[in-house]
Amino acid sequence: MNPARAMPNPPEVPSTPEQPPAEQPSEPPPSAGPGIGARIWKWTKRLLILGAVGVVLALVVGVGAYLYFSRDLPSVEALRNYQPPQVTKVTCGDGTVCAEFYLERRTLVRVEQLPQHVRDAFLAAEDADFYKHEGLDFFGITRAAIKNLIPGTRKSGASTITQQVVKNLLLTPERSLTRKIREWILTPRVEEALTKDQILSLYINQIYYGHRRYGLEEAALYYFGKHAKDLSIGEAAVLAGTPQSPHRINPETNIVRAKSRQKYVLGQLMQHGFLPREAVEPELEKPIVLAPRPPPKVGAYYAEEIRRTLIERYGEKVALEGGLRVEIAMVPKLQAVAEEVVRNGLEAVDRRQGYRGPLGTMAAERFARLKEAIAHRIEEAGRRQKDAEYVADLAPLAKAGPEPEATGEDEGAEEQRPELTPEGEAPPSAEELLVRSVPLRPLKEGLRLTGFVTAVDDKKGTAKVELVGRTAEIAFPTVRWARQKGKGSPSSISDVFEPGQLVRVRVLKAPPAPAAVEATLDQIPLVQGGLVVIDPANRNVVAMVGGYDFERSPFNRATQARRQPGSSFKPFLYAAALGSGRFTPLSTVNDAPEAIRDPYTGKQWKPKNYDGRFDGPMTLRQALTKSKNTVSVRLIEAITPATAIDYARRAGIHSALPENLTLALGTGEVTMMEAVNAYATLQANGRYAEPLLVLSVRDTKGTVLEEHATAFEETLPPAVAYLTTTLMRSVVEEGTATAVRELNRPAAGKTGTTNESKDTWFSGYTMDWVASAWVGFDDNTPLGSTETGGRAALPIWLDFMRVAHQGLPVREFEVPPGVVQVRIDPATGLLAGNSMPGRLETFLEGTAPTAEAPPVGQVDTSTFFLEDGNRR
Repeated sequence: MNPARAMPNPPEVPSTPEQPPAEQPSEPPPSAGPGIGARIWKWTKRLLILGAVGVVLALVVGVGAYLYFSRDLPSVEALRNYQPPQVTKVTCGDGTVCAEFYLERRTLVRVEQLPQHVRDAFLAAEDADFYKHEGLDFFGITRAAIKNLIPGTRKSGASTITQQVVKNLLLTPERSLTRKIREWILTPRVEEALTKDQILSLYINQIYYGHRRYGLEEAALYYFGKHAKDLSIGEAAVLAGTPQSPHRINPETNIVRAKSRQKYVLGQLMQHGFLPREAVEPELEKPIVLAPRPPPKVGAYYAEEIRRTLIERYGEKVALEGGLRVEIAMVPKLQAVAEEVVRNGLEAVDRRQGYRGPLGTMAAERFARLKEAIAHRIEEAGRRQKDAEYVADLAPLAKAGPEPEATGEDEGAEEQRPELTPEGEAPPSAEELLVRSVPLRPLKEGLRLTGFVTAVDDKKGTAKVELVGRTAEIAFPTVRWARQKGKGSPSSISDVFEPGQLVRVRVLKAPPAPAAVEATLDQIPLVQGGLVVIDPANRNVVAMVGGYDFERSPFNRATQARRQPGSSFKPFLYAAALGSGRFTPLSTVNDAPEAIRDPYTGKQWKPKNYDGRFDGPMTLRQALTKSKNTVSVRLIEAITPATAIDYARRAGIHSALPENLTLALGTGEVTMMEAVNAYATLQANGRYAEPLLVLSVRDTKGTVLEEHATAFEETLPPAVAYLTTTLMRSVVEEGTATAVRELNRPAAGKTGTTNESKDTWFSGYTMDWVASAWVGFDDNTPLGSTETGGRAALPIWLDFMRVAHQGLPVREFEVPPGVVQVRIDPATGLLAGNSMPGRLETFLEGTAPTAEAPPVGQVDTSTFFLEDGNRR
């Protein structure tokens, strides 16, 4: 084996001294960090990124919110042709507007017709930049938001006029963020859809001004008695400032607040350059002068009947919001008389029934506290007349318990409108609401209101009654009628009054302060009644009263109540008997007691006369004159109830009537309107026509919707109707209604009194007027044994007729063909011979007696026993 080839060894290197290791270069010292600029840039980038994200999120949220709150938003296009609800006006027979129907009392006015200072007043009060912005005032919104964040400050809004239009017409007054967002979305749309003048017109005509007045025109008429176009600068400023809190700062409720608000608006007019200082400054110190209040409209029951009729025919929306123009038959002068005589008549009946006591009582300490607050209201209330004095009607206090609640709104009371209370304002306490509910009344003679008895003095025979503002004094002689139930007639003033009582009084005299107001005790009757008056020439219902007081009881007893007519139904029974040809005015029927089995009911019955007397045989004329029930029953037995009902139907009574013998005494139930129109048919000699209340109806464009004229139809024989009139003339000349003779003109009529005097009537007529009066309790409580048709109802009828006939000539009833008049002997009913005076009697042709009565002193053997029985 070849030996491996050996590698040569490297040569040895001589050793050298050991060298130290080379030094490594040292690391630089740590850095002190980026500079300020770098850090700013770093955070700027972060903020930019965060801002971008925020913007994106805001856009997403904004778009989402916009889409969300835009759902189901109302269309602003409807505002282009929007017509606010308008008042339906009713014109009476004398051409005056006597009633208005509305949900919101509003009359439209064109903004172009308003003077510039009137328009500017609203801009100054609500939105000075209205013609500059596009619906939303962002600066105002920001200012209001900052102010609302400051603790203790009153919440304020920044709504422009356009926003208010959106809220009032397209949305709701709800106070919520949701509603506000929807409002912000709709406002620009409205600005795009309408002109500025159109928006301002909607605002001025839509907003509320207090006291149930909507729109500028109605507010101007109510507060200042003039049209909106005639308002002065100061008056315009008052009304422009009112919508901020219309129930609180209107000039009638609080003249102090109204003046303060007016000064603010006037200042804004100057500050924003709407008017020069020299034009505005004189208005700053001028007092606010309200127009005298127009006299209250009459005919509340009549108007309500018209309102119900219109709603029935046209629907509620058209009747109350459609601005209809209606002509009716009511004559306000006669209506006022009718209302007065009904009130007087019912009060007379009520006084005969005694005094029911005070309305309530109150501790003197509590009254003193309330009096102070009410007196403050009186001081701040606006006056309709110079030097007018206000007193308080304390009736709401009579209803107040330990924790009083506000009563319903009343004319003169401060409106309770919590939805109009400014945001952030604490709700009023129960006692504040009670004070606000107290009506304030101008002091005048005849005023009726509730007062608080503060003192009773038997020695002087007087009682002092606090009216807040004035004290009334009641003398004992004026309250002697005030007999309380279970007690005798009062012998002193303390038998009637006690301190602390709340009592109703009527002002007799109102001398200037400090003299005491003279007053007497007053009482609202529980008994009810009514009166309906028709012009027989055209059947126009010229007056209708359906109760004592419409505000207390709107139920119309003239048209809605059916009551038993009693003996006032008998003329139709007698007409049917005469029309049968079997009876004449001198036919003799026996007035005697008799038990009758009614074949129509199967019941046995013993009719009685009102006075309990029976006078034996008598003529039909005498029987109706004395209102004999037994004779009426014998008549209906003879002619049948169906015949009597037929005559009543043809005369105008449409209510269901009982087909039995009790009908002779008026046991059917009828309305007053039916009764008076049926009597009008008799007055017109058998000519029937529907009673007319509504004469015509037109819409806002003048289109005639309905028009009515009298359409007479002869439904009863003229001669029979006239003969019935002659019978009723005997009632007023010799019978149960002789008081009518004081009219000194031909008149006919009939009293009616039902069992237990539950219903009392008098219906009658002259050639000029036909009227029917009724008195009774709504619940059929008996009036009392002394109350009759002649005592309770007849005075109402007579008092009206006395006034209604003033200046009218005396006219006789028209005599139709088919009637003859002959001179008869009243004792025998035969023709009067030349030897006796006799009297004229009316007969249908062919029914007059032909035999002549025997001379005086000669005995007729055919009646010997009858006459002998009569002498006994």
